[in-house]
Amino acid sequence: MNLLALIWAPASANEIEAPAAEAPAAEAYPVRYEGQVLPDQPHYDLELLYHHDRFEEGLAATRAALAEAPEDKDLYWLAARFMYEIGERDEDPSVDKVAYYQEMVATAEAGLALAPDDAHLRFARGIGMGRLGTTRGVLASLWSAKGIEADWLAVANSDLRYSSIGGQEQLPCDAYHALGIFYRLVPDWWVVQLLAGTRGDLQRSLEFNTQATRCKADSIQNWKELAATQLCLGQRGEDEAMTASGLASLERALAIPARNDRQRIDHQHAKKMRDDPSIGCEYSRDGQQDLDRKKLER
Repeated sequence: MNLLALIWAPASANEIEAPAAEAPAAEAYPVRYEGQVLPDQPHYDLELLYHHDRFEEGLAATRAALAEAPEDKDLYWLAARFMYEIGERDEDPSVDKVAYYQEMVATAEAGLALAPDDAHLRFARGIGMGRLGTTRGVLASLWSAKGIEADWLAVANSDLRYSSIGGQEQLPCDAYHALGIFYRLVPDWWVVQLLAGTRGDLQRSLEFNTQATRCKADSIQNWKELAATQLCLGQRGEDEAMTASGLASLERALAIPARNDRQRIDHQHAKKMRDDPSIGCEYSRDGQQDLDRKKLER
């Protein structure tokens, strides 16, 4: 089926009848984060499903809502976010993640056709494109690097202040996190600048990852990604102090309780890096990246 058709397809009867999250009293979810969604705001029912990790139900409910209101731009990033969470927790190699992330990108772009400058939609598109890149391989996906960077920098520099109910997604904080990964995984080579129009930068990676841990200090993934950059800097610069900082960041990540499948995977990956700090430079949730310069210069 055409990916865009999947976005617009009405949910099945079973999906539409899936139990919805009950609307709680406002005090059930006290405001703790800047820009946190409130019970009287649109799509709070979908935000509740996201908060409670009911991602399949949330995606089905969002698709049903899109069939009724295809002009509602916010439904597109809500759908894309549910897709991301479903994809992130699945490590089954038989799952076609490329097709899945293509659908996520198509969903975000359908929303951007309605609202071209929407920061939340640009963040979602960048995440989808970024996951396509790491799934296919960074060197095979350099053509998309400039667009991904532009989307995330736009969010990082925007006036958007958003938080989901429990702070699982916070913007622009999560854009800092994404850029920290981007500048570590994209190689800092002149040939990459020539081909992609941008290049990696470990110092910028360190700065963005540090900024992410400052605005979201209770995030396992933020400390894990900061550790990856610190370990990479330590390895390449033979800097024992930086390596020690990376190991300390991993301990910070592991000290935060995992509350869902994605966070449990992050704990597993943090332990792998702790056991073998040499994997930091090429680390990705989608598997170690092959950053052999000779393959690009052939």
